[in-house]
Amino acid sequence: MASVPSSPTRVAHGIAIYVTSHGFGHLHRTSAVVNRIPRSIPVWIRSHPNLFDPWRERLTRPVELEAHVSDVGVVSPPGDSSATDGPATLELAARVHAEAMARLDEEVDRLRERGTAAVLCDSPAVPLVAARRAGVPGFLMANFTWADIYAPYARALGGEAVRLVAELRRAYRHAAGLFRIEPALRMAWLGPAIPVGMVVHQGRDRRDELARQLGLSRRERLVYFYIGRYGQSDLGWSRLERLARRGIHFVSYDPAPVGRLENLHVVPSAAWPGGDLIASCDAVVAKAGYGTACEAMASGTPMIYPPRRGFAEFRPLDRALRSWRGGLPVSGRDFQVLRLERALERALQMDPGPPPMARDGAARIARYLTQVCRNPRGRGGGAESTP
Repeated sequence: MASVPSSPTRVAHGIAIYVTSHGFGHLHRTSAVVNRIPRSIPVWIRSHPNLFDPWRERLTRPVELEAHVSDVGVVSPPGDSSATDGPATLELAARVHAEAMARLDEEVDRLRERGTAAVLCDSPAVPLVAARRAGVPGFLMANFTWADIYAPYARALGGEAVRLVAELRRAYRHAAGLFRIEPALRMAWLGPAIPVGMVVHQGRDRRDELARQLGLSRRERLVYFYIGRYGQSDLGWSRLERLARRGIHFVSYDPAPVGRLENLHVVPSAAWPGGDLIASCDAVVAKAGYGTACEAMASGTPMIYPPRRGFAEFRPLDRALRSWRGGLPVSGRDFQVLRLERALERALQMDPGPPPMARDGAARIARYLTQVCRNPRGRGGGAESTP
């Protein structure tokens, strides 16, 4: 049983935000929401401390950063970040989930003592349980849950793995509402759903500034290039370099994914947010992650992408990119050897137009949470309404 709050008369006002430690994409999209919450409302962000510096780069308003881990995402096999090691993932996830549940009373006390008006999770489950026990409305902002991601691996393993997925589903059901962000898995088992469209940083077109910084003319074609840890050493870099003859230059983040190439340039992430870089380029070559795909669609910048084996989010992202008409899928083999000439030729002639879904989800969620904080008597009671 959770302990009695030490400050029962404190006015509920602030928002506690819990963000998964799995990757920068969740941090990136959550920051789009946080930056739209009025400064008069305190915000506490609880995430892995390794993410504190990226948070500071992306946030434009004051927040308190606090160390917290209650989920793990997925574990990839050594040297292959595009795949998932199911048994290793579920073993680690079960251990971290049990540890987080053992600390649940501490989390409940923390929410009560500081006067929390609302909890937002992207995408841990345990804080939603703490929010319910503390009498605070907890909202999940997600295009998937870890229960959805783990379910296929758990069915193959059986036993404890299946029980872990069931426990996670029970924890997620403590949410007062689901901010369903698109493109999303179905999540039909979880509700009530609050549809908000995409949650994305709308980038600024800074093409002239980018060209000057890289020493290029306006005639050169610029391609945002991000491949993560895709096994970069044996990619077909010579093919990429030959495209310099066509005036095609690639822009990535420092440090460069390979040694010096004539037409591969790097910029600092602190000065060039992903949304700005994508909006300033003519095309994108990248793996299909939520942030990159949504920023490409929001900016109208065509995107070339490979398949992602064992990545549950890929199917809804792929469907959205194809329906938008700016998505250009290529085979895993073509991507591995960087055989991209035909796809780039198509992309550089495209004008795909706006995305197939609303792109102001960050503003909608921020507005909804602000209303909850300013109307504590009605908090959590209108989860079916559209923000």
